[in-house]
Amino acid sequence: MKKLLLIDGNNIMFRSYYATAATGNLMQNAEGAYTNGIYGFVMAFQQIMKMDFTHILVALDPPKGKTFRHEMFPEYKGTRKETPPELVSQFPLMKDYLKAARIPYYEQELYEADDIIGYSAKHFQDQFDEIVLISNDRDLMQLIGPKVHQLISKKGFSDYILYDVSLMQEEMGITPEQIPDYKGLVGDSSDNIPGVPGVGPKTATKLLQEYNDLEHLLEHVDDLKGKTQERLQEFSEQARFSKTLATIKTDFATKLAIADMEYHGEDEYKVNDLFNRLGFHSFLRKRQSANNVIPAPKAAYFVITEAKQLEKILTSPMSLHLELFGTNYHTAEKLAFGLSDGKDSYYVPYKLLYDSPRFAEWLINPKQVKYVYDLKQTKVSLLWDNFDLSGGEFDLLLAIYLLNPNLTKEGFREVVSSFDFQDVAYEEDIYGKGAKSAIPDETVLQKHVTDKARAIFNLRDVVLKQTKEYNQLDLLQEIEIPLAEALARMEFDGIAIDSDKLEEFGNDLAKRIKELETSIYDLAGEEFNINSTKQLGTILFEKLELPYQKKTKTGYSTDVSVLKQLTDFHPIIDRLITYRTLTKLFSTYYEGMKSALELKKDGRIHTMYKQALTQTGRLSSVDPNLQNIPIKTDDGKELRKIFVADPGSLLLSCDYSQIELRVLAEMADVEGLKSAFRNNADVHTHTARLIFRNQDVSALERRQAKAVNFGIIYGKTAWGLSEDLRISPKQAEKFIADYFTNYPEIKTFMDSTIEHAVVNGYVETMFHRRRYIPEVKANNYQTREFGKRMAMNAPIQGSAADILKIAMVNLDKKLHARNLKTKMLLQIHDELVFSVPEAEKHEALELIRDVMENSVPISVPLVVDSSYGTNLYEVKENA
Repeated sequence: MKKLLLIDGNNIMFRSYYATAATGNLMQNAEGAYTNGIYGFVMAFQQIMKMDFTHILVALDPPKGKTFRHEMFPEYKGTRKETPPELVSQFPLMKDYLKAARIPYYEQELYEADDIIGYSAKHFQDQFDEIVLISNDRDLMQLIGPKVHQLISKKGFSDYILYDVSLMQEEMGITPEQIPDYKGLVGDSSDNIPGVPGVGPKTATKLLQEYNDLEHLLEHVDDLKGKTQERLQEFSEQARFSKTLATIKTDFATKLAIADMEYHGEDEYKVNDLFNRLGFHSFLRKRQSANNVIPAPKAAYFVITEAKQLEKILTSPMSLHLELFGTNYHTAEKLAFGLSDGKDSYYVPYKLLYDSPRFAEWLINPKQVKYVYDLKQTKVSLLWDNFDLSGGEFDLLLAIYLLNPNLTKEGFREVVSSFDFQDVAYEEDIYGKGAKSAIPDETVLQKHVTDKARAIFNLRDVVLKQTKEYNQLDLLQEIEIPLAEALARMEFDGIAIDSDKLEEFGNDLAKRIKELETSIYDLAGEEFNINSTKQLGTILFEKLELPYQKKTKTGYSTDVSVLKQLTDFHPIIDRLITYRTLTKLFSTYYEGMKSALELKKDGRIHTMYKQALTQTGRLSSVDPNLQNIPIKTDDGKELRKIFVADPGSLLLSCDYSQIELRVLAEMADVEGLKSAFRNNADVHTHTARLIFRNQDVSALERRQAKAVNFGIIYGKTAWGLSEDLRISPKQAEKFIADYFTNYPEIKTFMDSTIEHAVVNGYVETMFHRRRYIPEVKANNYQTREFGKRMAMNAPIQGSAADILKIAMVNLDKKLHARNLKTKMLLQIHDELVFSVPEAEKHEALELIRDVMENSVPISVPLVVDSSYGTNLYEVKENA
């Protein structure tokens, strides 16, 4: 059976783009290119190519956009919004994909995709048993016939409707041939086809059912009555013209030929290359899994089976990779080492480490240079077996993270493929996924581990070259790599937990949650699933008939913004908000902390700091997250009591005071702020005096000035500031204007930073850490404004993060140099928490404050607030 698919490429591309753009989810690859449209386009074609066909053609609109219809009617499609540049930039990618996949496509000046489809459907139908039009554009339905059908997708191409003549006529009440007549009467607002004013769909359908076509109708217009007659008489020529515009052209000079529509299969290499460039790793994984492909070896590797063999190959420099099985490296199974000297690669079973003291000495020898991927993970894993790692001169993960934080969000293969290194398999293809994951056969594992070691060695020079070009060598070698070693020790040491206090905390929460459930049921008049948005919405908006209904596709919205609007309407709302707060505390902290304690069963929690994740350079903490522990609430205070000092020691908290404001003063060279900081003045009071032009500042005025100070850092708009302070947007606007009048250097700094982002696509910290911000060039106003706020904040927040990192590196070195037993335990944003033996209390505090306040030579004094306590609660209370 010969079957031709005629596909409206532009229709699929537009739909793919707007399906995600409407939610603001504009995908971007590592270079910042927008990819959400082409991603959806490829996804659609992966479904289309599974269909039964012998020939295929993708029709595209003309490259220059203008068609013969524009020549007839310049206003044609004039009501449409301009195509967003974020979508325009993806049209060349659409052609790149079609070429790589070797899917035939055709475009012709002056003719739309509809016309190309129309020509093909008319002229080639005798050569095919069936022709299927694939488009959600119902204008194409005029082409439907005995052999020609139209596929309109509902939810992707797995759920669709296939229209033939009878189904289309049943649904629309007219035949395919009557669609141009219909458009001649009702027009088409999307194409700016005028039609006949006042003639709607029902009237048009009824008229065509009676008179068959527009020409016959206009010949008998005198038979009509009333307004319909008047309108058709007045706009008869406009109706004919509209029909002409709506009629798909099926006869024109073209080079279209059936032979060009044969599909001969994709160019697998080119498709893979394009997907790598676009960052479509999910597609690549599926392709590789579908073919059950493990990349063929590009280089031989040697399997080391004895300690004597191992000791002969150890050299310097050498890349080192420790392969783990498990997502948490504190407990993951250690499988094997991969080693490479750039020429040869070696597979070393992990158990050989126990048999070779020479290998253990090589690992810990700082003079034996190693290149690694994720130094911190490797070091922590070894520490749990009483081994250690030194000499990690290069960390591929950290180096690539500094070049572009977007590149390090996924696995090893995804990261190295951004530098065109493809000779490593995806983790899923080696281990499987989720509950079905398992350690592969030995030969598969050997190749995978040695491929990684070879990748690390081979990419080192390539990546370092770019690191130097970006002026990031010091950032990598003097900050991030030494920090990885310090963080490894912090994670390994962990922090002690009072398990009795944790149980008290959990029991109290459980009791209060149960009481709230009973109260909520009483107020609702029935029991229901409080955590079910659907059931809760029904209770609130149907049974209790509360206002501010906001309905979504799945039911009523009951998010916190909706609940806050309802607080004065019913007592159930406050209980619901409290219930959500307590259940989150229970699951996140009580259950989360208990699970974390089970990992090593040593009475301590060992978090993992994500060093190569955030865009700003800040560290994040996972399993468990120790950076979001509540501080101000009573429950947060109780929670902090579970984190305790070791016997004979105290916890010491050292927190940078207003570091981001100080960084802003330094980077923008704001003399007024710098002077206030140098004189140890209350900077918020100082700002309030300038804004309100009054020496005697009230508590309210200081609070407002504080909000402006910090609001400026985070790029707050007048509207956002007005909501924070509960004042009018106009008053907030005046506050901001007065602020910039008194601190003009800040306005200049912010403007120049945004301009730098627009011109270069990124901003930098004081230490050359980059954050890429393509949003500043977005067509969408809100996206563009969001980009500007990020551009203003990133250099400040990132520089503050870098300063803290430098202090941590210096502290780690000096504490060890003095042989002190004081240890860094936690990093919580601008705060460091230490375990300090009683005997070192004074010496440690003096050293730590000195290092933190003087690690970075800037003209604004850095000030550290510090306090001791037996637990984290006392530490804050004593501050």
